[in-house]
Amino acid sequence: MVFHNYLREEVNTGQSVDIPRPQTFRGWLFDLYPSPHGLTFWLVDEEGRKHCCFREYAPVFYMHLSNSEERLLETVLPAMPCNVTLDHHIQTEIYRNEELGVVRVSVHDPLHLKTVVRMLERQFPHYVFYNSDILVPQLFLYSSPKLFPLAYGEYTIDENNKLVGWAVDDKFDAEKYSIPELTMMKLANRPDFISPKHRKVYQLEISYDNQTYSLEDRDPVDVLNALNRHLLRCDPDIIETEYGDAILLPMLTRLAAEHNVPLMLNRDPNAGYFTTHESSYFVYGKIVHKDGAFELAGRWHIDTENSFAMGEASLDGIFEIARMTQLPVQRQSRSTIGTSLSSMQLSWAVRNNYLIPSKKREPEDFKSAATLLLADRGGLIFQPKMGYHEQVAELDFVSMYPTIMVEHNVSPETVNCRCCTEKEAKEIVPELEYTICGKREGIVPSTIRTVVRKRAFYKKEKKRLKKLHDERWHVYDHRQNALKWMLVTCFGYLGYKNARFGRIEAHESVNAYSRDAILKAKEMAEAKGYEFIHAIVDCMWIKKPGATEADYEQLAVEVSKATDIDLSLEGIYNWILFPASKMDPKLPTANRYVGYYMDREIKIRGIEVRRRDTPVFIKRMQGEMLEVFKPANNIADVEALVPQALEKAKEFIDLLRSGKADPLDLVIRRHISQEADQYKNRSASAEVTKALDEAGITLAPGESIEYILVDATGKKNPQKAIPLALYSFDEGYDIEKYTEMALKTVETLLLPWGWDVEKLKAGFDLNGKKKRKAVVQAARKTVALTLPFD
Repeated sequence: MVFHNYLREEVNTGQSVDIPRPQTFRGWLFDLYPSPHGLTFWLVDEEGRKHCCFREYAPVFYMHLSNSEERLLETVLPAMPCNVTLDHHIQTEIYRNEELGVVRVSVHDPLHLKTVVRMLERQFPHYVFYNSDILVPQLFLYSSPKLFPLAYGEYTIDENNKLVGWAVDDKFDAEKYSIPELTMMKLANRPDFISPKHRKVYQLEISYDNQTYSLEDRDPVDVLNALNRHLLRCDPDIIETEYGDAILLPMLTRLAAEHNVPLMLNRDPNAGYFTTHESSYFVYGKIVHKDGAFELAGRWHIDTENSFAMGEASLDGIFEIARMTQLPVQRQSRSTIGTSLSSMQLSWAVRNNYLIPSKKREPEDFKSAATLLLADRGGLIFQPKMGYHEQVAELDFVSMYPTIMVEHNVSPETVNCRCCTEKEAKEIVPELEYTICGKREGIVPSTIRTVVRKRAFYKKEKKRLKKLHDERWHVYDHRQNALKWMLVTCFGYLGYKNARFGRIEAHESVNAYSRDAILKAKEMAEAKGYEFIHAIVDCMWIKKPGATEADYEQLAVEVSKATDIDLSLEGIYNWILFPASKMDPKLPTANRYVGYYMDREIKIRGIEVRRRDTPVFIKRMQGEMLEVFKPANNIADVEALVPQALEKAKEFIDLLRSGKADPLDLVIRRHISQEADQYKNRSASAEVTKALDEAGITLAPGESIEYILVDATGKKNPQKAIPLALYSFDEGYDIEKYTEMALKTVETLLLPWGWDVEKLKAGFDLNGKKKRKAVVQAARKTVALTLPFD
């Protein structure tokens, strides 16, 4: 729908008619996507009206060619699918910081950019291409000063519906900004207790304007027509779905094509859908699956099941990152954090006239064996003192790795740079003796600096508004959470083999600086009489009898000055538990702990109640046990509450062993590592994957499965586990296996008092009365308490 201003004029017929004239209005850039000869734009004005317009645009990329290669390029241009023109430019190569003479290739139909690049890649080696694999909307925004998704300003559209100008009053890194009021429709499959990937029949549910409608007609034509009526009535700016990318929208568009029913998912009737293929890839030791995208024209489609940012930071977080990365909102919602970081870096490179290699080709520097031993280490992790501790302070380096990159200018092109001698270097990396460039700021610190600053502001604003009971604190919480993941990822992306601006020496340098900082902090704390309990890379736990909050704050200030990284007091625990390893009860684990701060706020990392693969029933049991310990002010109080915690666990285990627990609370979720026919073992995951495959549901590596254990041993039922999609309630569940899982969960919290699985079995009368009596008597020697079993 397009809105124009009109001017009343007399024409030669003597009648007054409406003639469109250029219009200027204030509003936001909502969406943009490629079309023949340019880009289509959607704008939202302050009254909420949508304006569709276009702008001519020819995307460009660069090639660094010899004279003979330039002549070859000219000969292949006539075979291109659209008009392609060439001219010469001077650009800067980012790693050498030297100017290069390059050929600028302009493609005059944006829809054919990828085709042109692919055709030329068959003729020329990959290393001659620069800026050639960036999406058209990104290229436009990178090269358009001050323009970005949801930019607020003044826009002008001429009488031919062409976007002829804009004056943006907004900044991509603004901390306070406005967002237009957008209408939303939710489109989902029901019932929702079974993943749509695991069933063949769908029941649509549509929600908008606080109303929910169910489309249950078996005739697909009636369902599609009903959906169109709702789309017309609501005219949503955002369509939010569950599994919309992989299942729902492909199914609806397929049905629409089969039955010749025009589907009104797009607001722009002349545009198609923008789709990508699903993929599975290996990262950080596991297989990850990502569904292909299904993007709309003129509306946003957000798939909550295919959007990490939506799950972690809601729409507020997506808007925040889209503004900073200049990725269109739909694309940003599906992008990995690494892609978002790359986009910020690409934008910086384009603005500063740096060439962007289409393929990473910077090799690792040669290192001696001695240097390799020093460099090939990560952050410093200490083994915690196992068990319960009281009055422990947690001090955390604020955004440690990003701060190191910013303060020490660590970037792929600045570490061991080619433009500085050792004397000209800004500084030398601790231990490794790498040099840091002293002549220019690197691309990584240049882009990360804004993220660090904005997140610090959002965290402060969140705390301020929360104290005032102002509900806007949720918005700032979502924004800071989105930025948190960018800061968490930026370090790992430095060493990622496929990162556009990644280099292992930069990754190693950040680790070296972090090890140096945590060691300085440890030495300073111990010099002042603090007992060192534990440390993980950027966080440490210490205590000192009689130390006050002011004492810990003063220590944090002194360490901050010594390390050039802010150290903050996260809180003081009434008690904290560092549990034993599941593999060996004599060994602690570095990244698993739970405790209550003095303000009664709990912090949990790594234990069952926090894990995504733990059944809801087990999570609930451990959560209620921890709630029992909430009033405890010290270890003695925790110890006194052990009988109540055991009684709480006994209630859950009794229900579990009665066979009356809700099977839906016992669902186990796992990610599969291979396809059904590739499994050689008979694990529960293998059996479930094969069962789904036989039912016609094919899964790719990295996708998740949901199942209920019916016989983990496989002796009574070879199937071991049944997929949730194929499960019926009369099939029951494996009581013994789930009981064992519950006992292991109780053991996590109570092992410091001698309550291991065997003693728990005896206490809960699971081993027979004779054995129970002996074990309980032994346990009383460890915990001199009245037990709930008496």
